[in-house]
Amino acid sequence: MNQTGLNIGEQVAIAFFAKHGLRCERFSEPEMRQGKTPDFRVFKGEEFVLYSEAKHAQKDAWLDDQLSEAPPMTLVGGPRHDPVFNRLSGHIHRAAEQFQAVNPNHEYPNVLVITSSDRSCMFTDLISTLTGNFYSENGDIDPIYKSVSEGRIKEEKYAIDLYVFKDDFPGGRTEEHMYFQRDSTHYRRLCELLGSDPSLHRVIPRC
Repeated sequence: MNQTGLNIGEQVAIAFFAKHGLRCERFSEPEMRQGKTPDFRVFKGEEFVLYSEAKHAQKDAWLDDQLSEAPPMTLVGGPRHDPVFNRLSGHIHRAAEQFQAVNPNHEYPNVLVITSSDRSCMFTDLISTLTGNFYSENGDIDPIYKSVSEGRIKEEKYAIDLYVFKDDFPGGRTEEHMYFQRDSTHYRRLCELLGSDPSLHRVIPRC
């Protein structure tokens, strides 16, 4: 696939699927003009196997923008909701709408690939966005993000069968993280396509 003009998120998605012997194909311009679409149809050989959308979580410029516009010696900033969870839930919300437009009966798996260029936006933040929980290092679970997980993405998050998360910042993990919706009817098929052994999957507790 010609990668000219593709953004970082799209390039990461294509490379991820290629590692597993899968090929991404863009929707045609007439199809995109007709309505919302995800980024790719994904094929194994000539067989169509799933849909994929790629999102890029870029560095939050809120404070930088204030600093660049403020007069010298001026205090900037202020209280606001954590932008990381708002951005991730926004990506999930828009991706769910795109998948719904082309896969309304959920006949095929939907895969969302998120690439983060912001070191303050990590895979653990995606897990908290989806579950509503903060997971401490000592094993405690604190349901402090339920307003996010049970908000507008309460149902939409289940439209996505697999979340793939890739760090794209210095010091980040080189391998992708994967979060499977284990209750998805497409769970086994995705494991098969990606060569991922379900018996080795870590189960993330919900409360």
